Amino acid sequence: MLMNEFSLRVMGATMRLIVVSGVLATTISASYATDFSEDFSAGKLDSKWCSCQIAEDRPVTFDSDPQEAGDKHAQITVDPSIGDNTCEENECEPAESAKSAVATTVKSDDDFPEDLGPSFIEGLSDHTVLKLGTPVIQRQEVRIAEDLQHDSAATHEYAITFRISKPNTSTRTRWITAQWKQEPLPSYGKGWSPSPFLAQRYDGGVLYLTVQDENCRCLIASAEAPNQTFKWEEGALSKCKLTYPKKDEDQACTSTLVAHYGADPWLKSPSPGWTEIRYLIKAGREKGDFIEVHQDGRFIVRISGKIGYVPAAGTTMKTKFKMGHYRNYMPSKDVLEVDSIKVSPK
Repeated sequence: MLMNEFSLRVMGATMRLIVVSGVLATTISASYATDFSEDFSAGKLDSKWCSCQIAEDRPVTFDSDPQEAGDKHAQITVDPSIGDNTCEENECEPAESAKSAVATTVKSDDDFPEDLGPSFIEGLSDHTVLKLGTPVIQRQEVRIAEDLQHDSAATHEYAITFRISKPNTSTRTRWITAQWKQEPLPSYGKGWSPSPFLAQRYDGGVLYLTVQDENCRCLIASAEAPNQTFKWEEGALSKCKLTYPKKDEDQACTSTLVAHYGADPWLKSPSPGWTEIRYLIKAGREKGDFIEVHQDGRFIVRISGKIGYVPAAGTTMKTKFKMGHYRNYMPSKDVLEVDSIKVSPK
């Protein structure tokens, strides 16, 4: 009898939050078993993280919130001295016994050159003439450990609470603060660079999101941008640009992606206050694959269609999640602060 009462109480506690926008009703469980949860209260990165793309002399730091006793958040800092930090071969990979055998014809995301690709923000001022010794690319990123990666086609929710310093507006460049990539990957040809299938970008200090349909990149949501107006229209996405072949980069392309927007789909700036963005993701090329975005409890957009890349025969795509800074050179110091991140199967 006591067990029955306890079960009833647990069932009552697992209430579900239903967010309704227009004709769309989205259900997000308020109680679930989490794959991954990090609030940085320990004040250090543990084995759940790989920090091989963090400069040794600019490690991730942790600060306390004066309004919450014992609460800490991570700080990922980039400054003019930072270059393109890369991982050594096999660095941060799981033990050999935990690896699956993968044909040598398919590769890790780290095996390809990386390119920030076309931007959707006007008026950027990428440095085309650099002083000797100045890095072209700056990278300060952490990633979730490889043995915690999940099947890209399995629905997962990523909830990230973060804020970022307001950048120097005199230098406006391409900038990624969080990215979801797939691996193992086949190659699409010489010079091909695998873009993230979902990216949280901060070009020119404007928060915006892109989704990739193979080599066609589409803008799906944005904060308001200076001297620029985006139209958030139902149906096929119209603001899309090629990322490959390189000779055609930045040209318009047509994707399979379709959007359904909330009543107020503009993103809120992550500077200077905290914001939480929830991404519900089922990435793949099949019917029923989708990405849904909520910010601070507000429904932004649901994208359906073919998301990401075509897997090589006999392989299963895994999702590699990275956050921090990946940008063209900027002569400024900027800090991404992350209060918490949760990754949950749905």
